[in-house]
Amino acid sequence: MPQAEAFPVDVDREYSRTIDFLYSFERFGILLGLENISSLLAAIGNPQDQFRSVHVAGSNGKGSTSSLIEAMAGGSGLTTALYTSPHLNDFRERIRINGKFVSKEEIIGATKKILPIYDHERTTFFEYTTAIAFDCIAHAKPDLGIIEVGLGGRLDATNTIKPLVSVITDISREHEDYLGVGIKAVATEKAGIIKENTPVVTGASRKEAREVILSTASALNAPVYEFGREFRGTRTSLNTFDYRSSGMSLPGLRMAMTGAHQMKNASLAIRSVEELVRKGYKISPEAIRKAVETTQFPGRFELLRRNPDVIIDGAHTPEGMRLLKSALLKLYPLRNIFLLLGILKDKYVDTLVRTIVPIAKKIVCVAPHSDRSLEPEALARKVGDMGAEALAADSIEEGFMALMEEAGKDDAIVAAGSLYMIGPVRRACGKSDE
Repeated sequence: MPQAEAFPVDVDREYSRTIDFLYSFERFGILLGLENISSLLAAIGNPQDQFRSVHVAGSNGKGSTSSLIEAMAGGSGLTTALYTSPHLNDFRERIRINGKFVSKEEIIGATKKILPIYDHERTTFFEYTTAIAFDCIAHAKPDLGIIEVGLGGRLDATNTIKPLVSVITDISREHEDYLGVGIKAVATEKAGIIKENTPVVTGASRKEAREVILSTASALNAPVYEFGREFRGTRTSLNTFDYRSSGMSLPGLRMAMTGAHQMKNASLAIRSVEELVRKGYKISPEAIRKAVETTQFPGRFELLRRNPDVIIDGAHTPEGMRLLKSALLKLYPLRNIFLLLGILKDKYVDTLVRTIVPIAKKIVCVAPHSDRSLEPEALARKVGDMGAEALAADSIEEGFMALMEEAGKDDAIVAAGSLYMIGPVRRACGKSDE
């Protein structure tokens, strides 16, 4: 990428060059730590200190929870920013201002601003892009930024913000090569986002995870609000629930997002908003209700079309895949499930396969769009080791079309196993990026 220059007439071409430049940083892999990102942010004026925020970590549900908080605040007339990862199709999905993708010009400008000062030998993709995100958000001057952790929490690049509320969704074993082995180790990294005297809203249910969060919060004098204790959601039907806490009662909430676990995510979002209201934000019960009833998060049990039903779910952790399986068995008990399966090789491949394969009538294995993808042939062999048969397709699109040709109108096609494979499926179903 060239040094700073005037915007060219062809913004699309310059944007494409910018994204190619950013992806060149993937050669450094994942390097957890705050030294690099702190220096980078300081050099561009510490944009993370120029907006108020909510910080969301967890193994499952942090994207949905973040989106719900953003929708509740935005629905009350507040200006918002949302930073999530990864993206499905367009890099700009990661940074949304008032619900809309940040402009291509903003991405180009922020990238060039950082270009002269980044460390050519150490800066990672996520560090550079987090600096871009914080710069774009600071420029937008939102009333509230909702920031989703990328990986872990304690040493994640986003852990440079000073949030009004820290949110920790449910915790399961994940990324143990980076976060440590076992629930306690993973929870320790997640709990690293807790700040002194800052309220914590959590849905962590496992004993070891709870103990870590409560101990960390106590040491930092941070009040903790736990799902099932200080607040709760009570299911009243497949897609409805009642929310109650000491300060709010919202009966008959109807979820737009599918799956029993989304009730918990919605409850976490509502309790987080209660804390924001305590801090002076005006967020109405009507906006909360509407957000729950309308918010969808791409790639999380997202229904793309009917006859046959096509569902995408980025389930890539054992708990996420278990939740997907549970939702499918409840919603499609008598239908054939055709599975488009793609998994990264650094995931719990055997566990993911073992969980989802038994409910599938036919399985096509594909490679997610990542250099960490497990080859389709290798994944098909894993499926075969379980006594099931799977085909390997050369591309996601090819695999999807093969299942579309075979599935009947009453069947369901499910694309699962990685967030890096569901973008092409959305496009194949005619879904736009924005």
